[in-house]
Amino acid sequence: MNDVENSGPDAEADEVDSFDQHVDNLLAAQDAQKRKTTEFWDVKTIESDGTIKQVKLSVKEAMKPPNGRKVVLRFNSALQPVRDEAGLLSGVMGLLGSDYTKFPICERDWRKVRTRDKVYNEIVKQILKTAQMELLRNIGESFSIIEKCKKNVENRSKQLYTHIGGSKSLARHGEEESERQGRRVSRGELYLLTHKRDDGSYIHDAARAIGERIEAIEQGDESSRLLCQNDSLAQALGKERPGRVRGMGLGPTSSQVFGMNSHQSSNSFERKETQRVLLELQAELVVEKLKRKAVEDEVATEKTKRQSVEDEVAAGKVRMQAMESALICLLQGQGRELPSDVATWMSALEGQIRK
Repeated sequence: MNDVENSGPDAEADEVDSFDQHVDNLLAAQDAQKRKTTEFWDVKTIESDGTIKQVKLSVKEAMKPPNGRKVVLRFNSALQPVRDEAGLLSGVMGLLGSDYTKFPICERDWRKVRTRDKVYNEIVKQILKTAQMELLRNIGESFSIIEKCKKNVENRSKQLYTHIGGSKSLARHGEEESERQGRRVSRGELYLLTHKRDDGSYIHDAARAIGERIEAIEQGDESSRLLCQNDSLAQALGKERPGRVRGMGLGPTSSQVFGMNSHQSSNSFERKETQRVLLELQAELVVEKLKRKAVEDEVATEKTKRQSVEDEVAAGKVRMQAMESALICLLQGQGRELPSDVATWMSALEGQIRK
């Protein structure tokens, strides 16, 4: 009997813990089901033995990797994760954010972590006491939440700078487009890419006005594609503000991209871009020179062929005249009177030779 009585509180505590854990698991499962985790990402991994492999991983597989496996992240020049590795990282972070049970400890110091008993006494009991009041309050707030949702939808429709890039970051869009074109795309080109539909139309009138402005600027000034505070996007949207740099996604700031001096344009990003453009122009110039040389060589070859034909025709005329002269001498040396028709032909032949 004593054993049974002593085991009573523990069983009750276990029952409470099991119920709370069950509720947490249900909520976490519902949140996790809303996220797509079956998409596979083509990434490089470093295995426990140090070998590097190219594998396809889903978010769920990345959440439970084999011991020692590490996923290699790739970054662009602005230190933003790009390509499939960035998509996998985004999925993992999203799944972690949707499943709060993976972060049961919210302390920065292990010495502040509560024990099991303290957690139950200080947290679980308080939650049970306030559960009814919270439930009633939430029922009342549900109506206001609906109104807030409608208001948010209305406000969203009024935003000028929405885009159709989806969950993929601007850094990944820019990296993939740069790789496809074989050169670094400008902020203006990235704006056009994320504000046009597949049929080439803009998502709204405000985006069309900005996009047409960007296209006109870049067509009139090739240097406006260079990353600087006066590039095509900055001219279309206005002066760059401190903080996050427009058209580059999360991470890069004005001081990082353009330098501490707002008027200083000779930063590392622009120098690299300028050097790249100069190299491209030099390569294009060499190609044009080679094309022109090939055309000139072809023309010279045609002239040589035509001259050879003309020389051959002239030589043929000389040979014909020599043969005609020999024939006349041969006939006249016979000392006989030529037939009238032959004499007429010989006279005409002599006239042609004199000409």
